[in-house]
Amino acid sequence: MTYKIDTDVLGKVATQAVGMPLENGELVTRAIEALAGEYPDLIDRTPGRWVGSKAGGILGKVRFLYFSPREYIVIFGSPSGTQGFSGRYKHVQIHKFLIAGQIDWYDIESDDITCHTLLPGGHATMGKGQARGMTIHPGSWHIEYGRGAVATTLPFAMMDTLLVSLEFESVRRSAVEFAKLVKNRIPASR
Repeated sequence: MTYKIDTDVLGKVATQAVGMPLENGELVTRAIEALAGEYPDLIDRTPGRWVGSKAGGILGKVRFLYFSPREYIVIFGSPSGTQGFSGRYKHVQIHKFLIAGQIDWYDIESDDITCHTLLPGGHATMGKGQARGMTIHPGSWHIEYGRGAVATTLPFAMMDTLLVSLEFESVRRSAVEFAKLVKNRIPASR
């Protein structure tokens, strides 16, 4: 199965963003510009809206950059830090490319009882069906890329925000951002 996004290219983009200042959004702006440079037909350079996200107890800010039935790209992070459950995606492989901060994680069900650390410029992959405990340290931001049946991630991505936090506005904003990305991918009728 072929995909439009290449993980090696995302790794290169993440490395280019590492070291950029967090102030005034320069880090995120640089990452988006580099992604749009690599994928001009997929990534829109115009500023999008940050949306609050709480999934598996992990609370942060997400910026949607690309969404299709088989792939997505977002920038996710937390100025103050957060921790929780990664989710288990049986039909999607998740890649994280850290551009600032630190993420510590451990596999929940493997025999491995060690903690792993992701540092800026690093790349971690969570295979289909895997689940992790995670700590995202303050000031941590990453490019997240999902590959597979993307729609199957949405219940986990939305339910904590909707049913536990009762934060309807964030769910509404997420739906609006998804709709904009999908609309921009549909060719105009002639």
